[in-house]
Amino acid sequence: MPRQGGFSLIEILVVITIIGLLMTLAFGPVQNALEAGRVTKCKANLAGIGKSFIIYRNQRNKGRWPEESGMRFLLTLVKHKQIEGKDCEVFLCPGTADRNDTGPSGEDGSSYDDWDNLDSATISYAGRDQVNAPIRGGNESDLIIASDDNEFGPNHKHAVNYLYADGSVRTFDMEVNGAEILKDFPEYEKQGMPIGPDCPFEPLRVLKVD
Repeated sequence: MPRQGGFSLIEILVVITIIGLLMTLAFGPVQNALEAGRVTKCKANLAGIGKSFIIYRNQRNKGRWPEESGMRFLLTLVKHKQIEGKDCEVFLCPGTADRNDTGPSGEDGSSYDDWDNLDSATISYAGRDQVNAPIRGGNESDLIIASDDNEFGPNHKHAVNYLYADGSVRTFDMEVNGAEILKDFPEYEKQGMPIGPDCPFEPLRVLKVD
């Protein structure tokens, strides 16, 4: 008797298994590509913050840095209208769930105006600690002024971006540069490396998260 059209159950299961295997093989590279894109966008955010600081200091603040620390150090740019409205998105790393809900005025970035009720979940970056590590001159290419904050888990799975006063941005790769750190602190793989005085990467100890 000739076989009727259609697939047998075994053939269908084989096809499903093959498709599942192909999806599994493709998942890793796709996720890695998406993460690389988020890291690149984050670096662009920090570079934008750096450029805004250069303009603010040179043209509006007589070369002086903000006296505030942590996120207020960075949000001085909003307070003095160097960064406004939609441009405030530079303070949100795409690798996080942080968001700047609009404040009472309903305008983009307006929640950054209420300094008495700032929420660190609305900004993704740590700023310079001007109390414990104040900037007192020095070569701007050696002065770190901001980085991913990793406060609610890592901004990025294996990378920490950080900004220098000259506007340049570098990346600390946890798998490459931080292999010894991960060996001693395996929990950083999931929760992210702490930024600030307890950071195992000494250059980032000059920063403050909140």
